[in-house]
Amino acid sequence: MPKIVDHEERRAELVDAVLRVIERDGVSAVSVRAVAAEAGRSPGSLRHYFSSQAELIAFTMAALASRVAERVRRKGRSGATALDLLSELLPLDADRVAEFEVWLELTTLSRTEPDLAPLVAEAHEGIDSVCRWAVHLTAPDLSDARRRALVAELHALLDGLALHLSLAPDRMDARRARGVIRAWLSRVAAG
Repeated sequence: MPKIVDHEERRAELVDAVLRVIERDGVSAVSVRAVAAEAGRSPGSLRHYFSSQAELIAFTMAALASRVAERVRRKGRSGATALDLLSELLPLDADRVAEFEVWLELTTLSRTEPDLAPLVAEAHEGIDSVCRWAVHLTAPDLSDARRRALVAELHALLDGLALHLSLAPDRMDARRARGVIRAWLSRVAAG
């Protein structure tokens, strides 16, 4: 009887292998051979799922964005506060720090790999969407122009906090980052 392979599970394993390779050795080390070795698979077995290194990297970017979006959706369904929802977008624990650092490398790669740019744009739109929701929840009666300005400000604040959490953890930790967001939301709510 032939073995039944769960292709989605296999793809998820391969994405995790890509993440480990990038985290350990950087994005330039990603190759079908390196990822296969990391996943304990043969390079030929990866070709059943990905025809090229570029396709593997694009799939990894999409999977990372999907993981974050799913965490945000779960939080949103649970009736989370704006602060809790926005916190899901930040690298506040070891797993999310690793994800963010990989995302940052892949985003940087998108500057020279045009096929990745739409994935970055889609992820940014997702963050904007969460920011719009948080601003609406905090101050529902704003004009469209004011709401757009606050969404842009909040997105920039989150980007800056993410960088500080990743690159300067001695200056910015989870408690402090949440405090910065809490203070920003309070100012918006106060008008």
